[in-house]
Amino acid sequence: MSIQKQLELFHQKIKVDTETLREKRDILINKIKQSLKASGHSTCDTINQGSYIYGVGVIPLGSQEYDIDVGLVFPIRAIDYKPKNVKNWVYEAVKNHTSNVEDRGSCIRVRYTAGYHVDLVVYAQFYDDVNHENYQLARKDGTWNQSDPKTLKKYIENARQNFISTKDRSGADQIQRVTRYFKRWNDLVIAKESPDKPTGLAMLLLVIQYLSAPCINDVGASEDIGALLLIAREISRLSGRIIINKPTPQYEDVFSKLDEQAMIQLKERFRLLQEDLEQISNMSEMNAINVMAKHFGDDFSKIIQPQAKQLTNEELKAADILDMEKAIPSYKNPAKPWAQ
Repeated sequence: MSIQKQLELFHQKIKVDTETLREKRDILINKIKQSLKASGHSTCDTINQGSYIYGVGVIPLGSQEYDIDVGLVFPIRAIDYKPKNVKNWVYEAVKNHTSNVEDRGSCIRVRYTAGYHVDLVVYAQFYDDVNHENYQLARKDGTWNQSDPKTLKKYIENARQNFISTKDRSGADQIQRVTRYFKRWNDLVIAKESPDKPTGLAMLLLVIQYLSAPCINDVGASEDIGALLLIAREISRLSGRIIINKPTPQYEDVFSKLDEQAMIQLKERFRLLQEDLEQISNMSEMNAINVMAKHFGDDFSKIIQPQAKQLTNEELKAADILDMEKAIPSYKNPAKPWAQ
């Protein structure tokens, strides 16, 4: 079995099935809208955000939780409302939805016992004096900050256009697959809520920055291991920190939250990954799988077991496997812009 086939089988094992999550999200959103209407507040529109909508979500490990990010867009001028008050409208609507609802300042988090949560963030959306659309994000510090979720969405969409030919049977392109590989790579080493862990948006933007064109073989087929190696090499060559600026206001470095020690450790992990990937082509299939499992976990090594292989092939052939972008209307696609 080729290393590309092994990687694609691994990708099927770690990707999230969002059908149940989508149903829970819709129930929650309807409850919020009904509460706003009953209370006489401005109603809201929604924008789906984060790994969920960009098709880069991975199945959580252990006690880690999968998160769905939803932006609640209120047609209000930010100057007329305090962020805390608007967020309180949302909190009052959902506070009894489950037994664990928390106002985290930057978002309202609704936890479910099934091991996932929904993060609700608030935007004010209005048009300025020259008819330019403005989005202001309610921040943890009680201020409104300029945001641009539509432009961020467009940036990621445009980056993926060059990778349409790399889509696999599930509809995932090389950018999505490689981002998922790196997210699982991080999950194995760093706790979900750790400040030392890059966000999902950070890893997606890193892949987009360093993978400017598809990695393919001589016959034009995807070569994901080449993409992983290319990115690992580029990061290993950096003399300083990894810096990836978000392409929209506030144009912040999405890796800035990592302290110096965390950054050193992350770059060292990229270096070790590079060293091993450079040797893969000279290894037997079993040795190559063992090396990949060292970096990406037991789900990679299990793909060679007969029972796991049979299950995965069935999953690959299932007609109802859909790409994330097909599951949700493409209009509502921004990533989580409040991630630091």
